Amino acid sequence: MNRRPRIGSRASLFAGVVLCIALAGCKQELYGNLSEQDCNEIVAALLQAGIDAKKESADGGKTWSAQVDSTYIVQAMNVLRERGLPGHKFDDLGALFKKDGLVSTPTEERVRFIYGVSQELSQTLSQIDGVVVARVHIVLPDNDPLAMHVKPSSASVFIKYLPTANLATIEPQIKNLVVHSVEGLSYDKVSLTAVAGSPLDIAAREQSGGGVTRWIALAVFVLAGLALLVAAGRKKGSRSGGTDETAGREEPHGNAAERLAAKLPVGPFRARQPADGAPR
Repeated sequence: MNRRPRIGSRASLFAGVVLCIALAGCKQELYGNLSEQDCNEIVAALLQAGIDAKKESADGGKTWSAQVDSTYIVQAMNVLRERGLPGHKFDDLGALFKKDGLVSTPTEERVRFIYGVSQELSQTLSQIDGVVVARVHIVLPDNDPLAMHVKPSSASVFIKYLPTANLATIEPQIKNLVVHSVEGLSYDKVSLTAVAGSPLDIAAREQSGGGVTRWIALAVFVLAGLALLVAAGRKKGSRSGGTDETAGREEPHGNAAERLAAKLPVGPFRARQPADGAPR
């Protein structure tokens, strides 16, 4: 009689375990308010690293968000930091010198121009294969046209590159690009600081890659548990059905009455029952 509650409690416990597993695998937003291109780059980088990721848009494609499994947030952030994603948004000269009705001083125009050139050069260098992060700082001295000595222009370039990139190849390309983009700048006045990005931890890659195997094992566990519950329910149903059927069988009323009468003592109000086979 107490097997049905026991099976019900087991089913409730198993359902709770399945619910916890399902909640553990929920997707969590990693970055939001992204353009589709930036979101595609993030998702592609995570998939290449073995981390399951997807993109979603809640406003019909205007902005996008990159989502990953909540258990792989740390690994995903490490991958994106190594790749320099999402990319930095640079200003351009067109936006900096946009007509807004205000009159700028020559000094403001000069500072804005230097900043705009630095931003555009940084963006251009970031597009080179192997370059993760690029920053350019330009110094344009305000020389007097009548001065005898002219201070030369200079530039400082910082790049962070992938460990697989060939620095010996990209270094002269970067310097030549900067030299031909800044007026009065010579090759020897360009300083380049290159830092190799730290490679991802191999253990983190294996852990992220092994997530698929772990989820397959969990799925097999869930299916096996459901199969056991179904089998137990069917077995319990067959037993209870057989018991109810046996209990529901009733003897004919005549046989029951005869048995009851046979137990009564012989008296003046009851005639002795004839023996079997004798005429009544």
